Amino acid sequence: MGLYDKLAQIEDKLAQIEVKLNLPQRRHLLVRTYSYNTSSKLQITTDTLILPRPYITLVQPRYANLQVSIEGVDSIYIALNDVEVEIPITHPKTLFIPNGNARTEFIIDPPVNNFNQIVYSNPSTKALVGTSNYKLIYLSEKEPTTWKLILRKEAD
Repeated sequence: MGLYDKLAQIEDKLAQIEVKLNLPQRRHLLVRTYSYNTSSKLQITTDTLILPRPYITLVQPRYANLQVSIEGVDSIYIALNDVEVEIPITHPKTLFIPNGNARTEFIIDPPVNNFNQIVYSNPSTKALVGTSNYKLIYLSEKEPTTWKLILRKEAD
């Protein structure tokens, strides 16, 4: 195990302490992955609740109006109302950027019970009521112990 792996685990433990202290920036984040099964012609929805709760804030003003590049899309600029999420690098990158024909969306503060289980309004369809969906516009890999995600709220 390398030094950065150990540092990421320490970052993970510090996040758990901050959650126990009830820091308001530590909020629930649900990563919802949609994939299409070509043989059964069904859409498969996979939900992953990030634990311990990630550090979620609005984008820092110094990042506002910075251009980010996304394949197949013209200029996208980071806005002040975008959301910045810090997650320990113990979670794989493929969780946020899946391979193949899968796509992801992010839900901040989904309904969760005391046992950190998602409370669906309709469990068979995994429907959630009163939540806002976000899409990933930038994933930073510059820090060796945390992922930094910039999320933008999707239009209704």
